[in-house]
Amino acid sequence: MKGGNRITENIGHVAGKPWEFLAVFLASFFVLSTVFFALDFYPEAPKTIADKNAAPASDSESGSVAGAAASQFSVESPSRIKIPSIGVDTPIQNPSSSDITVLDNALLKGAVRYPGSALLGEQSRMFIFGHQSGLPVVKNQAFKAFNNLQNVKVGEEIELYSATAVFRYRVISVEHASVSDGWVDLSGNDRMLILSTCDSFGKKTDRNIVKAEFVSRELLTNS
Repeated sequence: MKGGNRITENIGHVAGKPWEFLAVFLASFFVLSTVFFALDFYPEAPKTIADKNAAPASDSESGSVAGAAASQFSVESPSRIKIPSIGVDTPIQNPSSSDITVLDNALLKGAVRYPGSALLGEQSRMFIFGHQSGLPVVKNQAFKAFNNLQNVKVGEEIELYSATAVFRYRVISVEHASVSDGWVDLSGNDRMLILSTCDSFGKKTDRNIVKAEFVSRELLTNS
């Protein structure tokens, strides 16, 4: 029974000094945990597997448009522009030449993306211009492509369509530029969309300029 008495004495000794025992226990636990962690004895947390039935992650980007997700978009030509708030819905031409005659001829078919400005999915600025007419009767609807562009409001939405997706933009400024003002700045890499009205690309006339920031990209269900 000497062993039993020794254990009883030890328990009594510990019970008499609980705080000293707790301090020794915590210190020992900390040392052992550090050793096990250093030797990689702790298992890694299991990696989660996405539910096949769960909704896919949003293919969009908000605020600043220079994120990694947007940079992985496929590059496509815009084929149509819609501004629901002012009734704009017109096709977009994508000529390969910046010759004034070529651009003016393209304006007869709808809005025109200026050659050399960004395509959809590229990390740079896109410039699209189109006719505006105040005449009550216009045979060629392309002359009314950007009618009422000056009436669009900051915060309203612009939609650009490609063959596979719709790219959405939010209006951030609406300006009236006089003939003496400089031309459109395409030097930024911020995915800005710039729209402008004009009578002819080669003429120096007053124009309305709308700038919009990229918001999101959504795949079309029928693509």
